[in-house]
Amino acid sequence: MEKEFLAGSDDLGPMADINVTPFIDIMLVLLIIFMVTAPLMLGGVPINLPKSLGPALLRPEEPLVVSLDAASRIFVEKKEVTAPARLEFFKRLARESATGEVYVRGDGEVKYARMMELMGELGQAGFARVTLVTSPRPDEPVHQ
Repeated sequence: MEKEFLAGSDDLGPMADINVTPFIDIMLVLLIIFMVTAPLMLGGVPINLPKSLGPALLRPEEPLVVSLDAASRIFVEKKEVTAPARLEFFKRLARESATGEVYVRGDGEVKYARMMELMGELGQAGFARVTLVTSPRPDEPVHQ
């Protein structure tokens, strides 16, 4: 005999729904793990940066050199440039530059944030290439 299926019967037929609750639980746990570990992978470990190990690069005939001294004063060549007219002065220098390159010399006592501000100003003025000048290690010969 054939059994009839009636509404409200106790027969357990095939279930067409998938229980996604365990899947969601696993995904939330993985999300939390990635949120906790992602900042650790960004290099938040304190390090001491080495001096320049690479060979000295050849300088152009007439390089434009911007210097930042320990008192955070900015000089172009040997002339001090004050804050009010600095950006316009840098824009004019960038327009006149044949290569769009500028060399930045910074005193070792200058804070990193101040150096980044100067480099940002130079980039905003239109210099295509900002090169940081370092001193070679004393034990390495200078290449000319």
